[in-house]
Amino acid sequence: MIKNSTKLKVIDNSGGKIARCIDVVGKKKIAYVGNLLVITLHKCIHKKKVKKRCIYFGLIVNIKYWTKRLDGLFIKFFSNRLLIFNNKYKFLGTRIYGVVAKEIKLKSSSSKRTFKSFQKVISYSTLIV
Repeated sequence: MIKNSTKLKVIDNSGGKIARCIDVVGKKKIAYVGNLLVITLHKCIHKKKVKKRCIYFGLIVNIKYWTKRLDGLFIKFFSNRLLIFNNKYKFLGTRIYGVVAKEIKLKSSSSKRTFKSFQKVISYSTLIV
């Protein structure tokens, strides 16, 4: 469960390290795996694609809260993690460090406008849980 002002770790090589949620995209107030956020970066590496205090979109990949899958399993991760997108929903990184949840694949097939960028994220990841 991600709300406003929640800190999240960035797991791609775009240059960000820690991001903070500003708002959840859509009508809901709480975000889960596969939802988009409006974020700002608090820690980042210099001389990379992203900058501090700029506004980006983030795709939630892992959350600490228990999530139930369609087959009845419950899954929980150690930290809240996300991937960074620009304002046109283009993925800014070229590599993903860590695990990506399978729910992203299910949510990408249901949403029409960000379908291609989510499929690209799935192909960049090395491990899908």
